[in-house]
Amino acid sequence: MIDFHSHILPHMDDGARNVKISLDMLADSYRQGVRTVVATPHCLILNEDDIDIFLKRREDSYHELMDAISQDSRDFPEIILGCEVQITKGVTHFEKMRRLCISDTNYILIEMPYKKWTEDCFHYLYELIIQGINPIMAHIERYMGRRKEFYNLYSLDLIYQVNADSFLSPFYKKFIPDLFTTGSVQLLGSDMHNTSKRPSRMEDAKNRIIKSYGIERYDQLMKNAELVLKNEKIEKIRYQKMSFFKKLKV
Repeated sequence: MIDFHSHILPHMDDGARNVKISLDMLADSYRQGVRTVVATPHCLILNEDDIDIFLKRREDSYHELMDAISQDSRDFPEIILGCEVQITKGVTHFEKMRRLCISDTNYILIEMPYKKWTEDCFHYLYELIIQGINPIMAHIERYMGRRKEFYNLYSLDLIYQVNADSFLSPFYKKFIPDLFTTGSVQLLGSDMHNTSKRPSRMEDAKNRIIKSYGIERYDQLMKNAELVLKNEKIEKIRYQKMSFFKKLKV
């Protein structure tokens, strides 16, 4: 299992506060069947220098974590480095933006503003695509309430990531069938921040997806994750619309 969105690196953001918490998060992920975790700490870039500063902090945090892993007897998933970049003014003009992509790929995890999206937001996404960078929209289900703005995204060639716990949430899970219908469930991530209030629920999500939607859809999510990490193009599938009564059983 591949977890495509996590905040496991210590001292980086509102995720793991220290190395011990990072280790516990990773050990719990492994117990759930996760074998690869993409570390995506929050990244706010306001100027070119911010990229170098962020990457240095991430490198230091990663090495501290890897040193701790080497001294721990538990099993842990492989860690792939990335980040969760917030779309801000001018973010596409920085020459070093490609260095924020996941590992050695052309894919980058993007977080949209929680306030109203302006036309500039869509322009920034389009500019990334023109530069050969493929945006992955983090936790896309959170934006389903903004139907008009949300559907404007379909004019762009984007990839969408859904949080594992949204498949279990009474509020968010009602949006999932429509996301499958529009081909907007392509990657799965825990978005875990700790082991208490925001833990990984990848195993529970896997079981819910298989039960409610079928193992084929779960397998497709994992296949997509593998393709992205290989820097290959994923297959975007639009599934048949679910009936009203089937939605009630999700």
